[in-house]
Amino acid sequence: MQKSSVGFLALVCAVLISSPATAQLKKIRFSTTSIAVTELQFRIAQMKGFYREEGLDLETLLIRGSVGMQALIGGSVDYASAAGSMIAAGVRGMPVRLVLIVNSKPQFDLVGAADVKSVQQLKGKVVGISSRGGAVDLLTQLILTHHGLTPNKDVTSIVIGTPEELATALRTGRIAACLLSPPRQLILYREGFTRLAYSGDYLAHYPSGGVGATEEKIKNNPAEVLAFVRASLKGLQYYSQHRAESVDIISKYLGVKDRSLAEEVYDLHLSRLGGYAYLDDAWMRGAIDFTKKSLGVNKEIPASQVFDFSFVEKALGRKRN
Repeated sequence: MQKSSVGFLALVCAVLISSPATAQLKKIRFSTTSIAVTELQFRIAQMKGFYREEGLDLETLLIRGSVGMQALIGGSVDYASAAGSMIAAGVRGMPVRLVLIVNSKPQFDLVGAADVKSVQQLKGKVVGISSRGGAVDLLTQLILTHHGLTPNKDVTSIVIGTPEELATALRTGRIAACLLSPPRQLILYREGFTRLAYSGDYLAHYPSGGVGATEEKIKNNPAEVLAFVRASLKGLQYYSQHRAESVDIISKYLGVKDRSLAEEVYDLHLSRLGGYAYLDDAWMRGAIDFTKKSLGVNKEIPASQVFDFSFVEKALGRKRN
């Protein structure tokens, strides 16, 4: 395990401040964009009763990123998991904030068809994305640009949808490449597809997996937000400390039947968690600046317009670096 991951685990284990379970549970709705490794902490927190310990009865809904954002703003759900879309929404001035991040490092690899051996060979081809303006879209553009390709000119991008749909589109030849996170890129590598790039080599200050809430929720229900964040962090702590059980959960919920592959997924994900780097001002500034550039936004955007990690700080009993 990498040194950064060890330090992260020590920090997570140290100071999660718990609160007694309440007698009556409050029903809350949480939308997630896909069944992915970055969502496992929420699944574990639910399985282990951590939300119930915090007085919450969690209902999880699978909703695509842009639709999930609409559901959040419209009040159909209380919390939404879509870190990239949430940052973009905050930069655009929408009344939402990221309150928790799962991975402060990107999880995505750019995976290419077997006959595509480099990013430059994508010229004239089609790549798939999940939605316009989300993390997959923006990171794909970043990688293409770094290799001298102009997005939507040299390379066409089309909206495919969920990670499962992206992987299927790549297998069937509908697209030549797409960004995928564990376990999907590891499965495709075993099938002969090409690892073209790791997104974290191009951008260190960007999340994979995170939770957003509306300004109204944060203002009017801070105790509930803290309870949700605290339970979710307990889920991440449990995941990080219990490798064998977490590998079993990966096998069950992500459909990874090969034990060695499930272990590879877990180890890769853990190595890319990135700890609590997102609590640092420089990390937040980097994520905002990247999103501004990608969206063509020129005005100054304060971190407080996009992030509110005060609940993470309270749950951990610490302050930002």
